[in-house]
Amino acid sequence: MAGLAAAWRLSEPGWQNRFESITVYQRGWRLGGKGASSRGENGRIEEHGLHVWIGSYENAFTLIRECYAELDRPTTDPTAPVQRWDQAFIPANDVGATDRWNDEWQLWLGRFTGNDELPGEPDGPSGQLDVIHFLQRALQLILDFSDSLQAMGDTGLTLSTSPEIPSKARTLDIVRRAVLAATAVLADPLPTPDAQVEALTHALEVVRGTLDYERRTDHRLTWILLCLVLTITRGVMADGLITDPRGFRAINDEDYGAWVLRHGAHPDVLEFPVLRAMYNMVFGYENGQLERPTFAAGVGMLLVGLMFFTYKGAIFWKMTAGMGDIVMAPMYQALKRRGVRFEFFHRLDALQLDGNRHNVDAITMGRQVWLADGVDEYDPLTRIHRLPVFPNRPRVEQIKPREGIDDLESYFGPRDDAEVRVLRRGVDFDKVILAVSLGMVEIVAQELIADRPEWREMVTNVRTIATQGLQIWLRPDHKELGLAAPAITTSGYIPPIDTFSSMPQTLWAENWPADDRPKTVGYFCGALDAEWPTTMSHDEYVAHCRRRAEAEALHFLDHRVGVHMPGAVTEEGFAWNLLAGAGGRRGGAALATQHLSVNIDPSDRYVLSVPGSDKYRLRPDESGYDNLVLAGDWTDSGLNSGCIESAVLSGLQAANIVLGHGRYHRVRGFYLP
Repeated sequence: MAGLAAAWRLSEPGWQNRFESITVYQRGWRLGGKGASSRGENGRIEEHGLHVWIGSYENAFTLIRECYAELDRPTTDPTAPVQRWDQAFIPANDVGATDRWNDEWQLWLGRFTGNDELPGEPDGPSGQLDVIHFLQRALQLILDFSDSLQAMGDTGLTLSTSPEIPSKARTLDIVRRAVLAATAVLADPLPTPDAQVEALTHALEVVRGTLDYERRTDHRLTWILLCLVLTITRGVMADGLITDPRGFRAINDEDYGAWVLRHGAHPDVLEFPVLRAMYNMVFGYENGQLERPTFAAGVGMLLVGLMFFTYKGAIFWKMTAGMGDIVMAPMYQALKRRGVRFEFFHRLDALQLDGNRHNVDAITMGRQVWLADGVDEYDPLTRIHRLPVFPNRPRVEQIKPREGIDDLESYFGPRDDAEVRVLRRGVDFDKVILAVSLGMVEIVAQELIADRPEWREMVTNVRTIATQGLQIWLRPDHKELGLAAPAITTSGYIPPIDTFSSMPQTLWAENWPADDRPKTVGYFCGALDAEWPTTMSHDEYVAHCRRRAEAEALHFLDHRVGVHMPGAVTEEGFAWNLLAGAGGRRGGAALATQHLSVNIDPSDRYVLSVPGSDKYRLRPDESGYDNLVLAGDWTDSGLNSGCIESAVLSGLQAANIVLGHGRYHRVRGFYLP
């Protein structure tokens, strides 16, 4: 996505006056990297994992809105069912987190308050994140949370109305007045930072006394949320982050949970579902080891602020089909129309430097296939329900026959290429944007790593993790399955498969037979403990990781999915007969009919925000070579976490550098300085 974002900015009207050509080289037959999706049996959407956009992704939404406006499908493709960006994305405010209550896992359901803003609005405000705005939105979060608890009246998690303690309304009133009093002190320019911290401490004590947490266990979730939010605010003030020129970077050497505890949070906050969900969302487990959660505090603070306090329209926005259909295919179509050239089936193998070690002088690639006679350019798209989509295997009518075509997207795939292709500086290229995933940098940039210590430090200290994605299609609807809401997104569950989203809004785009049509589809994801092989062959490693992911998926379905879908389990385990497309199979045979994505390829591994690693990220303009610019969510873009917004942000910065602009030219939002 970073490469596509860079190409988008570079190819704006008039680009031919600056460049002779813009070419995107892509391994295999799909665009999108970790965000690629394709279509499998019954036209089903098959993703790398769970992709939901956050309402604060200003740059990503700006880009996709520009793309749909320029593509102008009502004129150019009037039969396509997705015409506009607001048909491609829909707001999703039903969220949840799982919590252990009385030795059982239960679901906390919340609904965030929507607003009248829209993400990516042309010339719209990008949002502010000063401490007063932070507290105002924090108060709304507190009230939303309390209202959510009230709505769960039959679960035992509501605030009590016993006459022996303050009523629910009285409790909320005391909480509101305590937080508003602290907000007033923070807004006053006269008090010293110590006085502000003291005001927050007092607010926390008032809230704790009101909720009587130690004796009133039914107030537990409310107390921990208030404790977390107020402690975060107090920590911001106590550490002077508002005036520190480093901003949130000043605490990036600490783990987020440890930083919160340092500022006086109750130890129970580490098991608070919202906090655990944060770690889950960024796969924050060192080396995939679930007992070693790790997440840089500064990045965590930034993401918390952006996610909860600056979202527009809705906290989440869900795509109405696959990410390849909704994002990558329209980007491809619009860029092609602009004159950008795409070279599919080109695997990047190595970058070589010139004799002075100032420039990238050559790029070695494996051309994986020859195009069929009479085919000048590969067309990657097909259509399902008239929607342009990427298939899950190459369009064989456009390429010459060869063995192993289904594995051409994998680093572990065959290397019997059609030819070795070497691009030369001054002949084939002048400028290069390296837009690969971090896992591939160590493979393709060995000469650069050997040449410059900052490259060695980056690949040593900025780490990645393997992930897994599971999709299951079920014939019953959400009510029959016991889902808390038809399109809920939840996290904070037991790793490794700890995040779930119900995605019924995508089913229209699939092509199931009438007698086996699903009414529900569940997307699950999580970290995968799959260290890079040292003694195994590639084939052994791939098979080993696949077996591990399958075993974890089977265990999850048989023993843990009931928290999300109580109607999908029986006393014997998962109700395999409910699966669409399974044909009566059970266990592993039934799982094989669904979609399990084992993301161990270097290109698929997720970049972590490990404490202390932030300073080793290279900015897009810090390659150290005159004609090389970097792009990807692994760069120091100012957001510095693995997400689509970080990738877009980095790609836009890379293009700005090539164009001679400042890094943040026409970039929106609030980021690490």
